[in-house]
Amino acid sequence: MNRQHIFPLALLAVPALLLASCKGEEPAPETSATATGEASEAAVTPVTVESWLEESAAKDLGGQTDSLQYARAEADLDGDGVDEVLAYVGGPMMCGTGGCNLVVLKRDGEGYRQVGDLSVVQLPVGVLSSKTNGWKDLAVSVSGGGRPGGIMRVPFDGKAYARNPTVSPAEPVDSIGKELIADKPLKPLKPGA
Repeated sequence: MNRQHIFPLALLAVPALLLASCKGEEPAPETSATATGEASEAAVTPVTVESWLEESAAKDLGGQTDSLQYARAEADLDGDGVDEVLAYVGGPMMCGTGGCNLVVLKRDGEGYRQVGDLSVVQLPVGVLSSKTNGWKDLAVSVSGGGRPGGIMRVPFDGKAYARNPTVSPAEPVDSIGKELIADKPLKPLKPGA
């Protein structure tokens, strides 16, 4: 065979060899973290309010949660017979001149699902008898940041409580309603830290 015929045959042989090297084996089954006994970060569900708050704050604070303080209360906000948790969280990087954050958590299996993350909240915090979208309205104190003090009704929009209690849809009210979190010193999120 002369060289003119060998080169085209060699070019045809390369793809054939590549295809032949691919065996018809099925891919190895995927193993889950549960099947192998390894823990997956996504699979870990915080089971206490404190662990949920610490994990959530750690994301925002680069893991620096030792100085966090909080106060918490429980109330059935959606009328399902199971109390939701309201947690007022304070500490460096969590509060400003307008106040601190109020987180509202709904029990979800073994853990919690956030249904409110209100900023610039002062104490006390209460709950009203009025409802919006089937959930009781919250009453939060606001002041500071150049704003006059007062109490604001914070409605539920069908998915979560309004984030900023100083603007619409929040509106002024005369009463805190049933006080849930009093204007008292907060306790450390991590005792002994």
